[in-house]
Amino acid sequence: MLTILLTVSVIYQGHAAEDYGRDFVTAFPENIAYYYPSVLTNVLKITALHANTNFHVIYNGANFITGTLNAGQTQAVYLPSEVEEHQLGQSSKSVRITSSNDITVFSISKRANSVQTNVVQPVTNLGQEYHVPFLNFTELLLMLNDYNVSDWVVSSDSSSQAQTYNYFRVLIINAEDKENTVKVTNEQSGSETSVKLSPFQVLQMKSSDSLMKVTAKANISILLTHPCLDTSLCRCTMVVHQLRPANLLGDSFLVPPSYITNNSRMFSTSDESVELRYGSPPLTGSEMLDAGSSDFLPFYQQLTMGFSNISASQPVSLRLMGVASLMDLIPVSMFSACYLVHVTSVTKSEALLIVETAHVSDVRLDSNTFGSSLEWNDINGTAYSWATVDLFLLMSHVIWHPSSKMAVYVLEKMQTSVEYGGPAISINKEPDPSGCLVSPAILKVSDQSVSWPESRQYCMQKGGQLASPSWAAAQRYMALELTKIGAKGQAWIGLRRSLQTMEWYWQSGQVFSFFNWDSGQPVNPEKGMCVFVKMEPNGSYTWGSARCCSSMKPMCFSPPSYLSLINPFG
Repeated sequence: MLTILLTVSVIYQGHAAEDYGRDFVTAFPENIAYYYPSVLTNVLKITALHANTNFHVIYNGANFITGTLNAGQTQAVYLPSEVEEHQLGQSSKSVRITSSNDITVFSISKRANSVQTNVVQPVTNLGQEYHVPFLNFTELLLMLNDYNVSDWVVSSDSSSQAQTYNYFRVLIINAEDKENTVKVTNEQSGSETSVKLSPFQVLQMKSSDSLMKVTAKANISILLTHPCLDTSLCRCTMVVHQLRPANLLGDSFLVPPSYITNNSRMFSTSDESVELRYGSPPLTGSEMLDAGSSDFLPFYQQLTMGFSNISASQPVSLRLMGVASLMDLIPVSMFSACYLVHVTSVTKSEALLIVETAHVSDVRLDSNTFGSSLEWNDINGTAYSWATVDLFLLMSHVIWHPSSKMAVYVLEKMQTSVEYGGPAISINKEPDPSGCLVSPAILKVSDQSVSWPESRQYCMQKGGQLASPSWAAAQRYMALELTKIGAKGQAWIGLRRSLQTMEWYWQSGQVFSFFNWDSGQPVNPEKGMCVFVKMEPNGSYTWGSARCCSSMKPMCFSPPSYLSLINPFG
């Protein structure tokens, strides 16, 4: 069993319900050291959810690359090494990604034995208020390692270059195309600093000696980072953590006992006092945390004894800290039904799943049902279980559930056996029995009245076709949707007679076996070859036939689309 808390280098972001969008901004913090004599690779993996998706990658204020992707296609974009941000202060080293349709963005940074991966959040998931925890660098090394680091910790009279690696950094990105004023408040001393950032500008500063409250007039993204944490194996490892904004927190969490090790800790950050309750009867407990506290939770090691569910008196961010990792748990309220996974390891990769116990057998990996073959473990006192499944190396996968929401984490190993990973890319919060839904079915009636052939052409230009209620369930769906919008009048549907045989056929190619004719319908062929529906909310939405040149409203239907990867090795 892999342990997610012992990672070489990892970014964990604020994990909202869904991770797709059309506007993203990110940055690449320093990995190990900018002067380290090893090749640095910075990559973006961009995956399109819809066909004909145009995207742009903008670096340092200039267009870097453009491209067009099909639905389910992933393209890797390699960025120059200069994108790495290692200096304190303001810079223009942000990377912006925009697109014409919904996409996901996944970043990878590699240098020597240090790897970072990040599910880049769309701007719609960012916020204007963040709480930055205080992490004591020296205390962390002493607590999370099995050796004495007192001789290694840099003293106050050491060189300035060494000093830059003796504290955590806070990297703030202006996510808007306008000037943004950012205010940083030290919650202990009350001191405030205000900085004006140009559009998409980056500010990197030292972390404070207490909780920092960061507010802005417009959306920002914040990364808490350290380029080089030492481990017991004398490896230099990177830690990066993308904070959740104050409006995207949770109050209920599940912790698989497998996460808990002697060299890991848990902490919660809030600018107000909060009570954490853990466990279920008869194993229960609680802890009251002071406002601004970032201390490690004393009950953490007890979670292996059956206290694996945690609830908070108000929304918080619950974080796990390991030898070289920092991770947000996914709140139960943010569980999703479908996730995209990009595997980056050449050694070992697995997914850790948290699923409702009653539905564990229905989990799908791509097109395969595999839940019943896994070894599931109950999370005591809850309706959930957890399990792990091996993933194919250097591939992408879709993990989804047809009827239940779940949490999916990706756990990977480097060639040095050190682990990294994080939450998978959330695609849809709601389950669908047919797959990983990226766009629902759409039924729309035009305001224009045109002929049947013109209606057919109109719907095709809109990316759909004339509605074809060719079976009872489809008729019920159509009636329900038309009732919702209060549609009235008559509208063409995709049924007509063949000019050669006079037989009825659906434009969609489905077999004609179901019908809902109105009384006295259909009329003789010479009076009507094409079919319309009577839109009467209090009626049965019955059908009739009329001359195809008659003017009626087009009723267009766009079927649902599901995520299917067309280049999983891409």
